[in-house]
Amino acid sequence: MPTLQEVCNRILDTDRSIRFVGIANQMGRPVASTSRAGLELVLTKDEIDSYMIKIVLQMKTAEDVESKLGRVVYTLVFYSKLKRVIIPLKHPDFSVLVVSFDVSANHEDIIMKKILPLVKDWTGNTASQA
Repeated sequence: MPTLQEVCNRILDTDRSIRFVGIANQMGRPVASTSRAGLELVLTKDEIDSYMIKIVLQMKTAEDVESKLGRVVYTLVFYSKLKRVIIPLKHPDFSVLVVSFDVSANHEDIIMKKILPLVKDWTGNTASQA
């Protein structure tokens, strides 16, 4: 079983357009992360910590409508400087996987063909079924 840091590193290595990968626990505390070598992060560590809590709360709120809309596969926010994707993890200890991409990234293919299979290998199940 890979460590959380190894999971983050493997995801980062799947595509050059990935800027940042992080995993948060059920309380929104970042437990592992990595970023592309030589990249200056847009947010500080404290801002990332605060942001992760908000992301987990956002995903918990989305659970309220899953019975009608279906499971969340991922959410995407397209900022002018980057794309941020949240993938809910069906794991007892870890809530979300957060991945940021360059704005030019083909995020859909990367997520569906590269990231979700890695998540499945790690957790033993898919993050969510479409």
